[in-house]
Amino acid sequence: MGVAAAATMVMMVTVLSGGTTAHAAPSAAASDEACLMRATTGQVRCYPSADALLEAVTGEPADGFTTADLAAPATVAAIESGLAGPGETAGLRGAGVPLASVVTAVFYDGLNGTGAALVMEAPSGCDDDLGVEWAWPTLTPEWRNRIRSGIGYARCDFKVWNHAWYAGAAYGYVSSSGYFGALDGAANSVRMR
Repeated sequence: MGVAAAATMVMMVTVLSGGTTAHAAPSAAASDEACLMRATTGQVRCYPSADALLEAVTGEPADGFTTADLAAPATVAAIESGLAGPGETAGLRGAGVPLASVVTAVFYDGLNGTGAALVMEAPSGCDDDLGVEWAWPTLTPEWRNRIRSGIGYARCDFKVWNHAWYAGAAYGYVSSSGYFGALDGAANSVRMR
C-alpha cells in the first residue's frame, strides 16, 4: 500500500486490542514482523506484519504495507494518531495510563530499513538541547543484538551501545543509518536526544 493510503489512515484514532507479547527469539521467518515498544514501560508488542500493527493501532483495515512502509511520514503520522486515540488496548497500557503519541524511531533487523521493524514510541519527541530525552538501558531479549539500521523521528537522534546500560562500544548520535558499522546486529541499549 502506498503513502496515499497511509495518509488516509492518519485520521483514525481508535486503538484495537491485538498482537502478542513478544517472547520468542527472532527467526528467519519473522522478517515481516512489526513490533511496538513503549518508552514509559519498555513493553514490546509484536505483530506478524506491518498490516497487523497498523490495524491494531488505528482500528482500520490495512493491506499491502511492508515494514519498510512503517518509516514513511504518512504512516508514522497514522501510528501517532492511533496511539493518541482514546481506545483501550489490552496489554499496551494499564488502566488510566495514556498511550504515547510520538514515534521516536523505527529500527530494523536488516540493512537499510529492511526486515522486521521495531517502532519506538514515547510521550514526546526530542528537543534541541544535548540532554537525553528517552533511554532504553536494556533492549528486550527479542531485540538485543538484532537491530542493524534505523531512522529517528520527532527531532530525535539515536545512539546504540553493544552492552546494557550504555556500556561498551557505541554508534551515534545519528538521525538515521542504514548500517551500524561495528555494532551491526550488536545493539543492547539505546538513547535518544
